[in-house]
Amino acid sequence: MSHRLHQFLVDAYIGHQDFFPTTGKKETVIQIDDQDDDDILEEFCNIFVSVGAGNSYEIELIGNIPITQEINDFAEIYDGFVDEAQGRVVLNLNVEKIEALTDLSSFIRKTALYGESISNKNWMSISARTISSLHRFMRVIKSYRKSRSANLS
Repeated sequence: MSHRLHQFLVDAYIGHQDFFPTTGKKETVIQIDDQDDDDILEEFCNIFVSVGAGNSYEIELIGNIPITQEINDFAEIYDGFVDEAQGRVVLNLNVEKIEALTDLSSFIRKTALYGESISNKNWMSISARTISSLHRFMRVIKSYRKSRSANLS
């Protein structure tokens, strides 16, 4: 696991906590969406990140979300998968490919009116929040890349 990336994400999303790497295989998953106490869990799209080796990470979206063929194909391109039954989209990326999430955001935006098809009447607003969370994550990763390149010079 890239301990530096993991610590950067912990600081950005959880607040400063010292991360002590363990020798076990268990990964620490970081929730990067903006869920709050008023959200209805069955309608919300949670977003989780697991940091891997060499500045790679797995990003997982899970919830009552419409999954189109475009999203399915996109997941396959980025060494991921889709589980339509669970409303789950998984992608494997690295910090250099963060801009790929712009495409995912566009695909999600196209589903904003599909709430009725998945019995999620609030999907339009939840999709906007999901997109916002992905854009925030892109800004955080770009900030990480910038700090990493500043340390190399």
